[in-house]
Amino acid sequence: MATKGPKVTTLADIKAQMAELQKQHDAIVANEKATIIAEMKEKISDYGITANELGFQLSAPTTSIKPTKSTPAGKNKAEAKYRGPNNEEWAGGIGARPKWVKAILEAGENIEDYRIKKEETV
Repeated sequence: MATKGPKVTTLADIKAQMAELQKQHDAIVANEKATIIAEMKEKISDYGITANELGFQLSAPTTSIKPTKSTPAGKNKAEAKYRGPNNEEWAGGIGARPKWVKAILEAGENIEDYRIKKEETV
């Protein structure tokens, strides 16, 4: 009578078994996690346990809050140089061109016709 040798398992067989076990593990964790969290929340509430008592350190944010880009105190905005057909104002050259300026230029008009004269300032 011949004796059987040890069962030969290939690497592919072991990887397949590992993948199946991982799926089973993930399913068990997913099923039990919600129940465990609910139990923990109930006990934390019942006993008045704080985050600090659980070892969670509340700390200040590590990133600083950047100030918004605004006109610094004591510094005025640029004086308007152009006035549009509906009394809109534009300082000229600062930032994107307003829609009314683009419309004037696309119509072939000269933007200088809309320049505010010194005596016209309100």
